[in-house]
Amino acid sequence: MELDELKNSWNDKPGEAAGTDKISAMLGRQSHSPIERMKHNLRMELWIVIICFGTVAAYYFIAFENKYTIIAWFYVLLLVFFCIYFFRKNKLLNEMQCNTCQVRSNLELQLGTLERYVKFYLISGTAIIPILCVFLAIVLYYKKPTLIGKTILYPSDTNPVWKFLLAWIVFLAISTTIFWVLNRGYINKLYGRHISRLKQLLAQMNE
Repeated sequence: MELDELKNSWNDKPGEAAGTDKISAMLGRQSHSPIERMKHNLRMELWIVIICFGTVAAYYFIAFENKYTIIAWFYVLLLVFFCIYFFRKNKLLNEMQCNTCQVRSNLELQLGTLERYVKFYLISGTAIIPILCVFLAIVLYYKKPTLIGKTILYPSDTNPVWKFLLAWIVFLAISTTIFWVLNRGYINKLYGRHISRLKQLLAQMNE
């Protein structure tokens, strides 16, 4: 597709249906690669999450004589949460490929929504680390009290509260920061660079 031709169609009047159809057709060909790649990455992630979270949940449902089923249900809730997110993002990507919708709607409004989805994914995905660590620590505190006094992560007679809190703050700060850096690079590779390509296309079309 030639950019000059797309610009001319972009500036057509709203009432000119032929011009709108022409824009949609041309845009569909040019934006096909980044959107399709994001959809492919999304499907890949969905299957990975289903397999990993589903396996962990099944393990805790079966193992340890059903003493840790609460952990299994926690992973089930995480699985449902991320499945809803994935399906909503996939619906948005499908709408961005709509050949009967306005170009500005697809690339300006929906692209902005997609960026918010990706930002939410980064924040929620990173927040899982401290939430999961604290949750598991609480479960083990009540389910396996023999750990108390054997680790600095639990308060005891030999481990004062200030040392216990400091240990958790340092542990969560380091682990969350490391995961945030890795997660940001991972998400940028799967989605960020493709969104940047679509934004560059939009900027060129507005010139």
